[in-house]
Amino acid sequence: MKKIKLLLILGMFLIIQTIHAQITLNLALNPRPQPYLSDWMYPVNGQMIISFIPGTVVNDPNVKLKTTLLDQGRNIIGITNINAARVYTLRQGVNQFTMADALQLQNLMLPGNVQSLLQRTGRLAAGDYYLQVELYNAGGDAVRAKQTARFSVISYQLPVLMQPANEAKLDAHIAQNMITFRWTSLVPTSSEQTFYRVQVYEMLPGQTPMQALRGNQPILDEPATRGMTQFIWRPNLSMIDSTANHKFIWTIQSMDAKGIPVPSMDMTTQGRSEPAVFTIVNQAEILGEKSKNEVLKTH
Repeated sequence: MKKIKLLLILGMFLIIQTIHAQITLNLALNPRPQPYLSDWMYPVNGQMIISFIPGTVVNDPNVKLKTTLLDQGRNIIGITNINAARVYTLRQGVNQFTMADALQLQNLMLPGNVQSLLQRTGRLAAGDYYLQVELYNAGGDAVRAKQTARFSVISYQLPVLMQPANEAKLDAHIAQNMITFRWTSLVPTSSEQTFYRVQVYEMLPGQTPMQALRGNQPILDEPATRGMTQFIWRPNLSMIDSTANHKFIWTIQSMDAKGIPVPSMDMTTQGRSEPAVFTIVNQAEILGEKSKNEVLKTH
């Protein structure tokens, strides 16, 4: 008797499930997806899964997706034009889509500053975001399922310049043949193959370091060997004649695998580390300063 009752209950449950069509939405989004939104078509970024069981009340397999992109404070920074959204025809059972389908980048209306950054770099600014997807009927006027997933665009700590240190004085006799630049690695280590560009600018008389960095053409702008945090420069400059006592400012620009500056909290830096100034001086001047310091110490 108990077995019959159990079968009756199970049968009623199945009838109810059939009458009321089931449609579920699951966003299996990688919490740290690839930084370029155009790459979200690849499986490494996750999948959107829609399960559909048709019934007698709701059996229309045609649906539209409304996507909303929100920042860390849950402020809307992008939303789908639902009227222009593509209509998907679901098959019975499990339907798999890429995260690019969920994002609908081609149909996402973005404010000017976000759109400008996306067009220039292909990525969002570093920070935390929410991706909300709502499943509508084909007419776009009834929500059938909804889910939100959180993800992050990593903010990197740019390398710190080590050698030459800021305000370092280099011997002209050595510097004319070789100057060695060293710096720390990008933090955290990127899953992409990053590389560094060494950039050196000469400071002209009367210029501040920032004026030279922003206004002058670099006299050195070369990539370091991938994976290396050192670069040896053999300058084609006369360092030991009367034009010695050159002053320079140098920095490192961290680039991703596509040759675009990696994102940091301050996107205006274009992946450039805090610069350092160094001077090429004659050996006599270096010895003079050492002697002066020794005299001061004795007093």
